[in-house]
Amino acid sequence: MEGSNTGTPSTGSSGAYEPAKKYGKPDPNNKNNWTCIFCGKVTKGGVYRLKQHLVGGFRNALKCPSCPEHVREKVKDFMIKKAQDKANSQMMPNIPQFDHGVDDDGEREEEDCEIVGSSGKRSRKTSNLPKKPRHKGPLDMFITSTPKDILQGRKERNGIFGVCDKELREKTCRHIARWFYDAGIAFNAVNYESFGVMIEAIGQYGPGLKPPSMYELRVHLLNKEVEDTNKQMEEHKKELATKGSSILSDGWRDSVAQKDIVNFLVNSPRGSIFIKSMDVSEVVKDATLLFQMLDDMVEEVGEANVIQVVTDNASNYVKAGKK
Repeated sequence: MEGSNTGTPSTGSSGAYEPAKKYGKPDPNNKNNWTCIFCGKVTKGGVYRLKQHLVGGFRNALKCPSCPEHVREKVKDFMIKKAQDKANSQMMPNIPQFDHGVDDDGEREEEDCEIVGSSGKRSRKTSNLPKKPRHKGPLDMFITSTPKDILQGRKERNGIFGVCDKELREKTCRHIARWFYDAGIAFNAVNYESFGVMIEAIGQYGPGLKPPSMYELRVHLLNKEVEDTNKQMEEHKKELATKGSSILSDGWRDSVAQKDIVNFLVNSPRGSIFIKSMDVSEVVKDATLLFQMLDDMVEEVGEANVIQVVTDNASNYVKAGKK
């Protein structure tokens, strides 16, 4: 292809072949300036900005209108793989979800650019507009730590976080507390691991997060959570078939409704999962009926998968166990 670089393939900082350099001409007087061979646009910000220009979808660079689709996909795949490799090697620091004027290759970002026309004249375009909030893209999932990873890091470096931002933290926590008070949520809800993960996820998103609507919570997001739970249960069932399980029955009495309830769980080396609750008010006093109920649970889980049934030591349960 005309304009393509020839000779030894160029490599990036990681040593991997850098495909974008085939589709741009470097400025001999300024290594940060690259001219796109497809549309003639000059990007300022090194080869990383050239890649953004070719792929499109980035705030820092206009998408090349003439780049062939196969080239666009090739450069995009390279960018994703490079980001994955950095994340997997744990050599990349936690990068906030904001732009600070430095790109991935350590070169300073400039908002202006030059376009080379067919006549050879250069036209300069400079943008003095303030930066907008960064739009999240497909690479963001690879350049930020997951909330659980960050929470673990905070435990390991106890005392470092929160020293310099004490006032800001207190202000933020007051807003969180006010929501607890308005909604009447029990204070011990903060002890759930998912609460800390949620707070960290909000912080990673940054300013401008649109909160979920009531409809999303009761329909879309709830359905997603049910799907995830079902997937986890399927993984547990696979574990049951290979390593066996214990059926756990936990009986208790609802003093308000005056009913005897029993919760059934299945335990395996992977953990315990809740199966169901049953009203046993008419069953608990009859050892034969109680045995039938426990036997049905064994059949439901799979007789070959059950090693033992664990119940409390009430007399009727003992009789049912002997059966």
